Amino acid sequence: MRPLICVLDFDGTVTKKDIGDEICERFAPPTWRDIDAAWIRNEISLPEAQRRMWALARARRDEAVAYAREVGQAREGLEALIARVRDAGGALWLASGGFDFYIEALLGERLGRFERAFMNRAEFVASDDGGRIEVSFPHAGTDLACARCAVCKGAICALARREAERVIFVGDGSSDRCALGRADRVWAVAGGILERHARGVGAEVTTFTRLDEIEVVV
Repeated sequence: MRPLICVLDFDGTVTKKDIGDEICERFAPPTWRDIDAAWIRNEISLPEAQRRMWALARARRDEAVAYAREVGQAREGLEALIARVRDAGGALWLASGGFDFYIEALLGERLGRFERAFMNRAEFVASDDGGRIEVSFPHAGTDLACARCAVCKGAICALARREAERVIFVGDGSSDRCALGRADRVWAVAGGILERHARGVGAEVTTFTRLDEIEVVV
């Protein structure tokens, strides 16, 4: 048993913006927002929403990656958090409902500092109308998914708990709600969807704006 595993969400947590949403906003028609709203209202699962949203987008891989780099500013304090977890003898895990092409592009060599990384996949298919994006979910149908999410943050925290004395979860969005009650401490971006949901259901979270505010001692 290691002393600590810190599980981080990516979109809106490691980054200041939700990169998947930003790419859809740039390369898909506005109707993608209606699909996203249905997911937030729990009317459809996240994988179903993502299949439908990304099917609307038209972009080549190079265009999508370039735009991700344009809007994908890292949240302040990432390097300090990475060092803090390492100094505590812990491990960093990445748990994202987002997609490999922009996560890999934005993290670069820093992705190698995460002991494990759970994410979805996207393939770019050439077409006459600008390029289609086909998404897939390698963890769907496994113990790491749930009825709502293809990468369930609660299931990832449960896995981490089997390997560490303490589990910290750091997140922001709708798909992070599954982590509530599954970690020793949950950190939520101040003013984000996770914080608002937690307050609404009476779940305890600690808010932050910079990643170097995260305390690794529970």
